[in-house]
Parts: sequence; C-alpha cells; structure tokens
Amino acid sequence: MNLLKNNLIVLAVLLLGCCTSTAQESGILAGGDWSEETVAEGIVLRRAAFAENLFGANQYLCVLEIAPGARFDIVPSVEKTLETTSALAARYDAIAAINGSFFNMRAPYGSVNYLRVDGAELAPNAPDSYENPRRGRSTRQTGAVATFRGDIYVLKSDEIARWERDIEAEDVVTTGPMLLVAGEAEPQAKDKFNTNRHPRTAIGVRPDGTVVLLVADGRNKQAAGLSMNELLQVMQALGCADAVNLDGGGSTTMVVRGQVVNHPSDNKEFDAAGERPVANAIIVRQPTP
Repeated sequence: MNLLKNNLIVLAVLLLGCCTSTAQESGILAGGDWSEETVAEGIVLRRAAFAENLFGANQYLCVLEIAPGARFDIVPSVEKTLETTSALAARYDAIAAINGSFFNMRAPYGSVNYLRVDGAELAPNAPDSYENPRRGRSTRQTGAVATFRGDIYVLKSDEIARWERDIEAEDVVTTGPMLLVAGEAEPQAKDKFNTNRHPRTAIGVRPDGTVVLLVADGRNKQAAGLSMNELLQVMQALGCADAVNLDGGGSTTMVVRGQVVNHPSDNKEFDAAGERPVANAIIVRQPTP
C-alpha cells in the first residue's frame, strides 16, 4: 500500500511538472513564438513575441520560472540615488533580477512604499501622489513581497494599520495592486493606471512553490503593454496562485546573467538600452551552502 501511495505521489509530481513547464503554451498564451533557456539548475527563462494575438495586440513577454531552492533578496539603491536593475544585479552578484516597487524619480529619490532590507526599515508608505487617497491605503500599497531565510512570499494587506511592519521577514516591500490571492482574481479599480496599457512587472507563486517573475514590454509598436486585468490574466495563465503587480512603465526590466533580456521603454526604442534607474530590485541568487 505504501509503495502504491509513493508511486501515485511521484506520478502527481511528474504531471504537475509537465503542466507547469507548458503553462505558457496553453490558453491565452498559446499564440506566442516561445523560446526557452536554462539559466541555472531549476531556473528557466522563457520569452515570447505575439503578433497581434495576445489581447488583440503585439506583445512581448519574458517569464522567469524559479523552482524552490533559489535564494531571493530585496535590494536597495545607494541612499539618495537611483541605480539600474542591471547595476543592482551586478553589485549583489545575482543570477537574475527584476525591478521592484514604486519610487521617487526626483530628489530625495528612494522608495515611496514601505521598504525593509535585512531587518532595517528604510522607507515608510508615503501618500500616493497618483491616487492621493483621503484615507486608507493606496491600491499600490495593498500587497507586499517579503523574503524570509531566502524564500519569497507574495502577501495581501489586512485591516491592521501598518500591517507590513508585523510581517516576519528580513526583507519587505509593499506594492500593488494584488492580482491573485489563493487562485482567485482580485477586483481591479477602473482608473487610468489600471485600464491603460503600460509595460508591467509582476511576481507570482505557483501552488508547487515555483516563483514566476514576469515582465511585459510596452509603449512600442512591437509591444503594446498590458492593462492590469490583462496582466492578471497572464499571471493566471502562467499557473500562479498568488500574484502582485510591481512598478512598471519605464522601470520594467528583467536582467539574467548580467544581460537585460527585455526591451525597457525609456529610450523609446525596442532594444535593451532603455533602462531606467530605480530605487530597489528583487534579485535571485544561488542558495548559500
């Protein structure tokens, strides 16, 4: 009986792995011209161009799938400055990196969302200059990404004031809006930030613990970008149970093995040279022995 049970468990794991590895080739993502590259053990980079067949538009997606075992950290730019995602990846010897959460593009620079790194609180949640809510939390502060002993978590805020300070983690950054919670789609506000198409960055976690980092290019005839609901659908199609939006627009960048693999939009060209300096990034490293 135990042998049969073990065999069934092995079969289930194999089937899950099969479904996970082909998630991007089914459903709404089936029309992409996908390429695949093994970056390191358990880390796979997939890229796809869509010719007017993802939400009726040209799109370009980069998806980094990271099996359990890698180490994640949230890293800040040098105080009172901004740095590109590729510079942060190089400084921390990262295998890969994506841009993090929202920030001031002018002095004094720095994160406008709560940021904790290695247990030290570096920034509080600031009033959102875009939404300027009279009370409560901005939708761009209703989620958080946290790392604990190298593992990474996507969390939704609760009703406790300053809830992010109670998260047991070395690194925490608030962000939003939330896209998926326990497999269920989160409702999205109908404002221009959400309904207009922009370059987008997101992070999600699958039920088996695989972490999915996504960047969707935009602001170019070869890549229209995504609305927030379209981003939600992409993360759902990639098999994520929990997912949250990060800073997007000109900040949207993915770096793998020292190379920018998407097309950041700040130079208005469809190349890898348009990186925008940012205040923080999420990096992937080999686990510490």
